[in-house]
Amino acid sequence: MKRMVTMLFICMVFWGNAFGQIPSKIEVTAENWEAWYQGDFKQVLLFVSQGADTVVLGTGGFVYTTKDTVPLVIEHPVVIMAAEGLTEKPILTHPNTGFRSGEPSSSMEIFRICNDVEFHGVAFRGDIDETAGCKYGLRYGDWTEPGTERLIRAKTGTRIVFRDCDFVGFHSLKDPAAQGNVLYYLRPDDTTLDHLRNTKVYFENCMFRDIGDEAIRVAENEKYGGTIGVIPFDTLIVRNCTFDDIDAECIRIYGDMDTSNVDGYLLVDHVTVVNSSPRFIYGKQYRNATIRNVLVANGREPGITRPDRGDYCMQVQLSGSSIANVDTFNLVFTLAYNTRIGATKGGYVDLATIYGEDPMFVNAANGDYTLATGSPLYYLSSDGTAIGDLRWATNIPTAIRREGLPEKYTLRQNYPNPFNPQTRIEFVLSEDARTTLKIYDISGRLVGVPVDDYVHSGSHSIVFDGSQLATGIYFYELISGGHKSIGKMMLMK
Repeated sequence: MKRMVTMLFICMVFWGNAFGQIPSKIEVTAENWEAWYQGDFKQVLLFVSQGADTVVLGTGGFVYTTKDTVPLVIEHPVVIMAAEGLTEKPILTHPNTGFRSGEPSSSMEIFRICNDVEFHGVAFRGDIDETAGCKYGLRYGDWTEPGTERLIRAKTGTRIVFRDCDFVGFHSLKDPAAQGNVLYYLRPDDTTLDHLRNTKVYFENCMFRDIGDEAIRVAENEKYGGTIGVIPFDTLIVRNCTFDDIDAECIRIYGDMDTSNVDGYLLVDHVTVVNSSPRFIYGKQYRNATIRNVLVANGREPGITRPDRGDYCMQVQLSGSSIANVDTFNLVFTLAYNTRIGATKGGYVDLATIYGEDPMFVNAANGDYTLATGSPLYYLSSDGTAIGDLRWATNIPTAIRREGLPEKYTLRQNYPNPFNPQTRIEFVLSEDARTTLKIYDISGRLVGVPVDDYVHSGSHSIVFDGSQLATGIYFYELISGGHKSIGKMMLMK
């Protein structure tokens, strides 16, 4: 029966190809991999260029790769997803045959991202027999096609989504001491161009393991787009993720060089970091970063290529950026530094929610970072759950309850008020909901959106910076679920 289904699928694809009608969804399995796709994922992407918009990988644990020496280029929008019900994730990799032959390789990554793409339920691997070692998992940027010299400009505002994905073993040449990244933003050859910007990137329920440098690196943007660089993304969300064995920062983000700009929204929420370099995040000159509900435990020295990364755990910069509800335990710092968790140049750290508790992992030695029932991290998060990746928070205590769980929706008066140029706005949500906080001037013109996200129940606090606004009266409007409230504030310079 399985063979009949496979043959039927091949006939359908052949029929569609012959008459110019490619099905919108194609399935790629171990059975049809050689017969129809010639054992090369580039043939899969060829169908995408002809109209398919969804690729279903139907065989768990199977290695989907290419026979070419160049990356797999996402030139057209596509969703690449695992079939439902698989017990293992399908694997995506690149052979990097140029490395294997000893010649320079035109590929150092699995995918070059030039357009919208979503990955669901797949594993990106740089450490298996089928590859000589991938330095990068994915890079966002332009691509020049070898031979034809055809230039593909990456789309401004590209949407990149990873849900329930694994990223494992990224080191150049498979050398555990060499560098590697999961997602890396390139700069264009012409550094006066500014099109590589304003992307939307989402990592949810993902695992990062054995990475030879920063896992997520968006740091080239201050070097192109004119004299001040560009704002790299308008949204980056890293939620319910675990980082294990990372040689440098898990997340390294740069804003542009004009610190008066309001950067895109960066949210890092419910993250667990283990066995890694002491630096978790560095947000350089990034004005709109929210770091919360993060656990960093059982650390180690930074990788040998990054000895300078042994000084602090977290740092964000500029007003509008904040750190709260963080637990660190048993970290290894190799350099002296004044503040291990800090927010400089106007950033904010909620010191009352910075903890040093033993997370009480069930079996950390064997990679089980589940919080034991007695873990003090339950109910310490901003939303009343637990600090860290919630996929590990499954032994929820029943004998205790966190005091002060919100019973009603509240928008509080900003303080200070009047303000110059910063003020804090606090609100309480009684339930999880899509939430926006918008700022309007007295004429009704929208001048800022400090919050636009799915927000958990609980107490929340943001810092609004009015340094770019004129003296006057402003209104802040909170909409969450079916609730709406408005407050009034005054900026006096």
